[in-house]
Amino acid sequence: MASRAIKKPESWRAWTALAVFLILPQLPLSRWIVSDTSVADIVAYAKWLGTAAAILAWVTLVEKRPLHSIGIHRPGWDTLGWALVMTAALVASLMLSYALILPALGLELNRVATKSITDLSLVSQLALFVRAGVTEEILFRGYPIERLLELTRSKWIAAVVPGILFIAGHYLFWGVGQLIVVAFGTVIFTLFYLWRRDLICCMIAHILADLIGFTLARLQS
Repeated sequence: MASRAIKKPESWRAWTALAVFLILPQLPLSRWIVSDTSVADIVAYAKWLGTAAAILAWVTLVEKRPLHSIGIHRPGWDTLGWALVMTAALVASLMLSYALILPALGLELNRVATKSITDLSLVSQLALFVRAGVTEEILFRGYPIERLLELTRSKWIAAVVPGILFIAGHYLFWGVGQLIVVAFGTVIFTLFYLWRRDLICCMIAHILADLIGFTLARLQS
């Protein structure tokens, strides 16, 4: 009985943290707080970076667990190698989506949203891609997948719940067409993570795929 009394609050605490950290990134805080575009961008950056930092602090200070409990290990040469394999798979899925799947469904690239990124300076683009690659992998892969696996013992739940939220979170800015592209990417990221348990690998691939994808978009514009 004593062991159950200890585990129950920890379980509720884990579920509460999961709910907060999964829902917070979906909230359009920049739209609620400010109307100025430049300030809104800063608020959005702060939201993503702040939530990712809060997860790292939660894991290390509250849960008192090492970062490898959410897939953050010291990278090796295999990390870079598999990141390049992931990047190739992601770019292939991107090209397949835009060349065949979207036209077949009568959908197209959100050119306004894409232009808002390709028009940025190279430094600003790199900052955006690094922010996205690092924070989104912490928020939607490493932390939720590992904790849902522990709480539910189901790889399906651990994969599908954060995956759906990650895909849905792209709708407001990108529209329906981009959801197809993101869905392919989500499947690739999730499968690789469940196999390798290497979040740094996923981060590198995410950054490289964004960089290549938007470079191709810039060349075609």
